[in-house]
Amino acid sequence: MAGQNNTDVLNRLVERVYRCLLQYTVECWPWTPSAESADGKSPEQKAIEQMAARQQEFVGRLVELLSQRGQVADFGNYPDNSELHYVSLDYLVGKLIADEERLVTALESARDAVRNDPPAATLIVELLAAEKGNVTKLRELTATPSTKVPA
Repeated sequence: MAGQNNTDVLNRLVERVYRCLLQYTVECWPWTPSAESADGKSPEQKAIEQMAARQQEFVGRLVELLSQRGQVADFGNYPDNSELHYVSLDYLVGKLIADEERLVTALESARDAVRNDPPAATLIVELLAAEKGNVTKLRELTATPSTKVPA
């Protein structure tokens, strides 16, 4: 029974991470290209894309673990975040921080639920550390002068 519960926990995490606001933001990037860099991406966009790519790697590892256990991952659907399509970067980063903090809380609960399952526990602990790092990085972005519109 514990293995099935862990499978359920892992599957919920796949959906939660794969459909988090950070992933949504990368798929629906709401800002125009920056003229400041050759690739048209601001430092903030690059940082957000790097965080999202790292999350995708963890989703892949979660899916692989589920597959090894004979399970198929359920990726779910994005919540309706359309109200965030035309907002300032400062506002969106605040929403990203709040969502990442909720994800950290979900990961802490999942870590506790799978503590007797070393492969799952190890993966969740690594993902938890990465997500805490994302919260720190996003907070740094709110303090970066380049995200502020001149008065």
